[in-house]
Amino acid sequence: MNELKLEVNTAFYSVVGVFVITLLALSGLFTELNLSFLATVQIAIASVVTVALVIHLLLSMAGHKRVTLCNQGLSFFSLTGRQRYVPAENIQSIEFVSYIGLTMTHVKTNNGVIKLLAFRVRKEQQQRLKSMGYLA
Repeated sequence: MNELKLEVNTAFYSVVGVFVITLLALSGLFTELNLSFLATVQIAIASVVTVALVIHLLLSMAGHKRVTLCNQGLSFFSLTGRQRYVPAENIQSIEFVSYIGLTMTHVKTNNGVIKLLAFRVRKEQQQRLKSMGYLA
């Protein structure tokens, strides 16, 4: 079996971190403008996103959450934390799309598109994907 584990996408975590810092900065501005309800909502959102991001990053670094491509299919964790498996015969293609410097992996299947943000494929891994038949 030819197994390929995707790397942790540090750019994704950086973008979300900048989003959290922006939310916190805006909440400070709204606090000065006496819009305390809006500031409280922003701080709550920033706190929840930060906790979820840190937990996900730690689990990804420890290897508990990972994305694996092999000759037999794709194994990944869904947003709810459930491990999912897509057989190779259901995978139509894999594409790499960049949005503002953030590369997202789109895995097109018979049932839809799986978008992977927190994991990325290195250049040498793309060559292996071509040899496995996933890329044109």
